[in-house]
Amino acid sequence: MSAYHDLLQLIHSFENYLGNPEKQDSPLNFQESVQHDEQEQLAWKQIKWIQQWGFMDYLIPQSLGGRFAALDVGYFLVKSICRRDLTTGIALGLPFLGALPLWIAGNAQQKQALVASFRRDEITACALTEEEHGSDIMANKVTAHPCNNGWELSGRKWCINFATQGQNITLLCRTHERGGPLGFSVFFLDKSKIQSGFMPTPKLPTHGVRGLDISGFSLEQVFLPQDALVGDKQRGLEIIYKTLQVSRTLCASFSVGTADTALRLALSFSLQRQLYGKTAYEIPVVKQRLAEQFTQLLIADCTALAVARASSVRPEQLSFWSAIIKFLIPKITEGVVDECSIVMGARAYLRTTEWSMFQKIRRDISVIGLFDGSSQVNLSVIAGSLLPQARMRGSCLPSQLQQLEHIFNLDCMCPEFSLERLSLFSHAEDDILAGLSVLKSKQINPLIKAIRVELKRLDREIVALQEQKQFDPRSLAAFRLAEQYCWIFAASCCLHFWHFNQQLMTKELLGIDWIHLAIQLILNKLNSYSSINDRLQESMADCLSQFYEQHRLFSVIPITIPA
Repeated sequence: MSAYHDLLQLIHSFENYLGNPEKQDSPLNFQESVQHDEQEQLAWKQIKWIQQWGFMDYLIPQSLGGRFAALDVGYFLVKSICRRDLTTGIALGLPFLGALPLWIAGNAQQKQALVASFRRDEITACALTEEEHGSDIMANKVTAHPCNNGWELSGRKWCINFATQGQNITLLCRTHERGGPLGFSVFFLDKSKIQSGFMPTPKLPTHGVRGLDISGFSLEQVFLPQDALVGDKQRGLEIIYKTLQVSRTLCASFSVGTADTALRLALSFSLQRQLYGKTAYEIPVVKQRLAEQFTQLLIADCTALAVARASSVRPEQLSFWSAIIKFLIPKITEGVVDECSIVMGARAYLRTTEWSMFQKIRRDISVIGLFDGSSQVNLSVIAGSLLPQARMRGSCLPSQLQQLEHIFNLDCMCPEFSLERLSLFSHAEDDILAGLSVLKSKQINPLIKAIRVELKRLDREIVALQEQKQFDPRSLAAFRLAEQYCWIFAASCCLHFWHFNQQLMTKELLGIDWIHLAIQLILNKLNSYSSINDRLQESMADCLSQFYEQHRLFSVIPITIPA
């Protein structure tokens, strides 16, 4: 995307095309989404409508004739879909996950074939998991043995999105009997060319996202030609781990878009509901609760947007950053939905009222934490990096810190995202946290100082545990420290974002109160004794109601939505 204003124009165009989901005559409306969910069917009409807009082009890299250049564009487009229906958003985001192994390591012929498939609006699934092994993909048993002019695949994949309805599948197979880091490879399977041995397994009944084709398949000596291998034979795990860095980053759009609607429903309900001679919204505890959830959603939006942009500036660090937001953003947004359900009361459970979309959201949103490595898997990645990060603190080069403006300043062009620069491990200090040491912004200096203190405390605790030989990255204690790191990371994103976009923040009503309340809420997560200012709650409640009345997305950047 060439500039911030071009991005805004694109989002507004997409939002207007999709229409107001609260209206029954809208192409994507809540009533139809709930009906499809009740019938456990996918809303294909909605999917086709979005594809007709040209959405699939934004999943194809520019180098291949598409419009995918940076993750910030995908973040906003998918968020717009998910605020209408998470099930539909996942269905349309899945082809990108399935394509990423080819975008990363495929040859020219494979890439062009997949581009043609995308142009036909076909969906490519990504098959990683097996029932016996779950997230431990290095234990996977589906095998691919070399044979005359190709490969012979056998085994069973389980809990795969679009395993049955997808036209193509990228799948991870064991190509060495002992497995190990070099014992797996990625293959591309075009179902239309399979003559025998491919057998779909039944759709799995799920608690939420009931319309999705989450199923599996069995392979019995399925023949694939030699050119079905994606990348080098031994690079399977490397390709998948890089794929997951990108998909984990974009999962944030699922969470934030869905939580936006949950908060919007809770607010509209509270404004209509009469209790004790006034609206529910006028009851202080309701207003304060909604104000806090609005601020939590802004924290999530700001952090997710920052990492989406940072992936273009410093893709070498995405292995670490993607794990942070894949853990933190679902945690924040699930919390937002839970708190909104308190405001909604019985309407949070009922499936037949005008608020029935809320119960669907409440069930649907919990699945995001399971995608692309569960929240606990990602927390383990963060825990394993805590000690190296603490030891590297202060080592970030000035040239790297100068790149922070390119990450956070919306007036700076977001560079094209380079898949070639992705790394399996981050060997440098976290640039975004390192930026706290040089960040100076007069109006928020006390907030910056408070987060610096928390970061120093966390580093000291980690190093002290290691010196006492009590630090185990696999322990519950380490996981809790990793969670604290995530909150400090989110605070750093918010502080940098506010600093580099002060004029925008003032112009768009957020002012300085949102960053003060955001940091207070984060400090409260780090230290339960930290107090919350009720004046800030009142201010953010007013801001929330203004955003709602002016038909604006609950976001840190100004997006008008259809009335």
